[in-house]
Amino acid sequence: MNNIQNIYCVIMAGGIGSRFWPQSRVKQPKQFVDFFGMGKTLLQQTYERFARFIPKENIIVSTHSEYSDLVRQQLPELPLEQILHEPAHKGTAPSMAFAAYHIRTLNPEANIVMAPSDQVIINEEQFAKDMLSALDYVAQHDRLLTVGIRPTHPETRYGYIQMSHETEEGFSKVKTFTEKPELEFARVFVESGEFFWNTGLFVWNVSTIISTMMQMLPEMTARLDTIFTQEPDRDKRRAALYECYESFPNISVDYAVIERASNIYMQVGSFGWADMGRWDDVYRYSSKDADGNVTHSGKVEYYNSRNNLVSAAKDKVVILQDLEGYLINDTEDVLVICKKDEDDDFKKFRTGVMLKHGERYM
Repeated sequence: MNNIQNIYCVIMAGGIGSRFWPQSRVKQPKQFVDFFGMGKTLLQQTYERFARFIPKENIIVSTHSEYSDLVRQQLPELPLEQILHEPAHKGTAPSMAFAAYHIRTLNPEANIVMAPSDQVIINEEQFAKDMLSALDYVAQHDRLLTVGIRPTHPETRYGYIQMSHETEEGFSKVKTFTEKPELEFARVFVESGEFFWNTGLFVWNVSTIISTMMQMLPEMTARLDTIFTQEPDRDKRRAALYECYESFPNISVDYAVIERASNIYMQVGSFGWADMGRWDDVYRYSSKDADGNVTHSGKVEYYNSRNNLVSAAKDKVVILQDLEGYLINDTEDVLVICKKDEDDDFKKFRTGVMLKHGERYM
């Protein structure tokens, strides 16, 4: 069993979340938004989920430097030294490497869960059991572990992991990764029984991930190694990191490491999972009235209207008549009314507004 002081979590909270515009903005991305009217943002829910089974002093939030104040506002109990400030948006590979080197200075025996801040977990108790099992596994094996979910339908928005028949203590060696397939391939994947949704959750020992990254990203890790092994003062380390971070490659950990490494295994998660990637996900996991309408916020009156999602100012009265399957999102300076499942259109809407009306609406 893992020594509880050796288990860590890094919550990745540096993304922009443009698909949830206009609720999610450059200055307040989706992880800092309460999408379900629970009084808790996605970041706060993620933190509380891990605080149930990981010591609070071992939970670290990695975010872009411009969001550090938001993290402190939403997690006031989190000490400042447990917030890692990414100087630039450089993808998950540099941010995860940064986190690994930082944690190694705290505890060279650390076993770490790397977790996105924007996921829905249905069964929190089972999630804790699965994560503790994964942490025990990587403590004893030189493996990088990803977590897959058995698909319930052919989803084209998720990546897929194909498991091999080679297993080790109930964990399966990964055969292939596939990014967001076309519907026809997604159907084949689901029917085969060999493919699982890629959750973006990773579990590894700190030494294992650093040694693997040294092989895959030698220039970046050489800089980090110099900074973290030769500079004991944290403030000076941060200054040195800020100087070189901009030169790091802008690349995801999936492309840079996970899909190239030979020691990747998969845990089948059994806790119920969804990635919060678009407004239709908010609708799917929200409480609905008898006609399938979701009132995220506002005082909404529905007349012959079904399967809609409405988000407005808390005290604003909204009247809907003869609408079905719509998203109504009313913020202080932007009003969007469109079909709620028109995911690709949000890129068009956001880009059009930026080009015609400027970045103040972003």
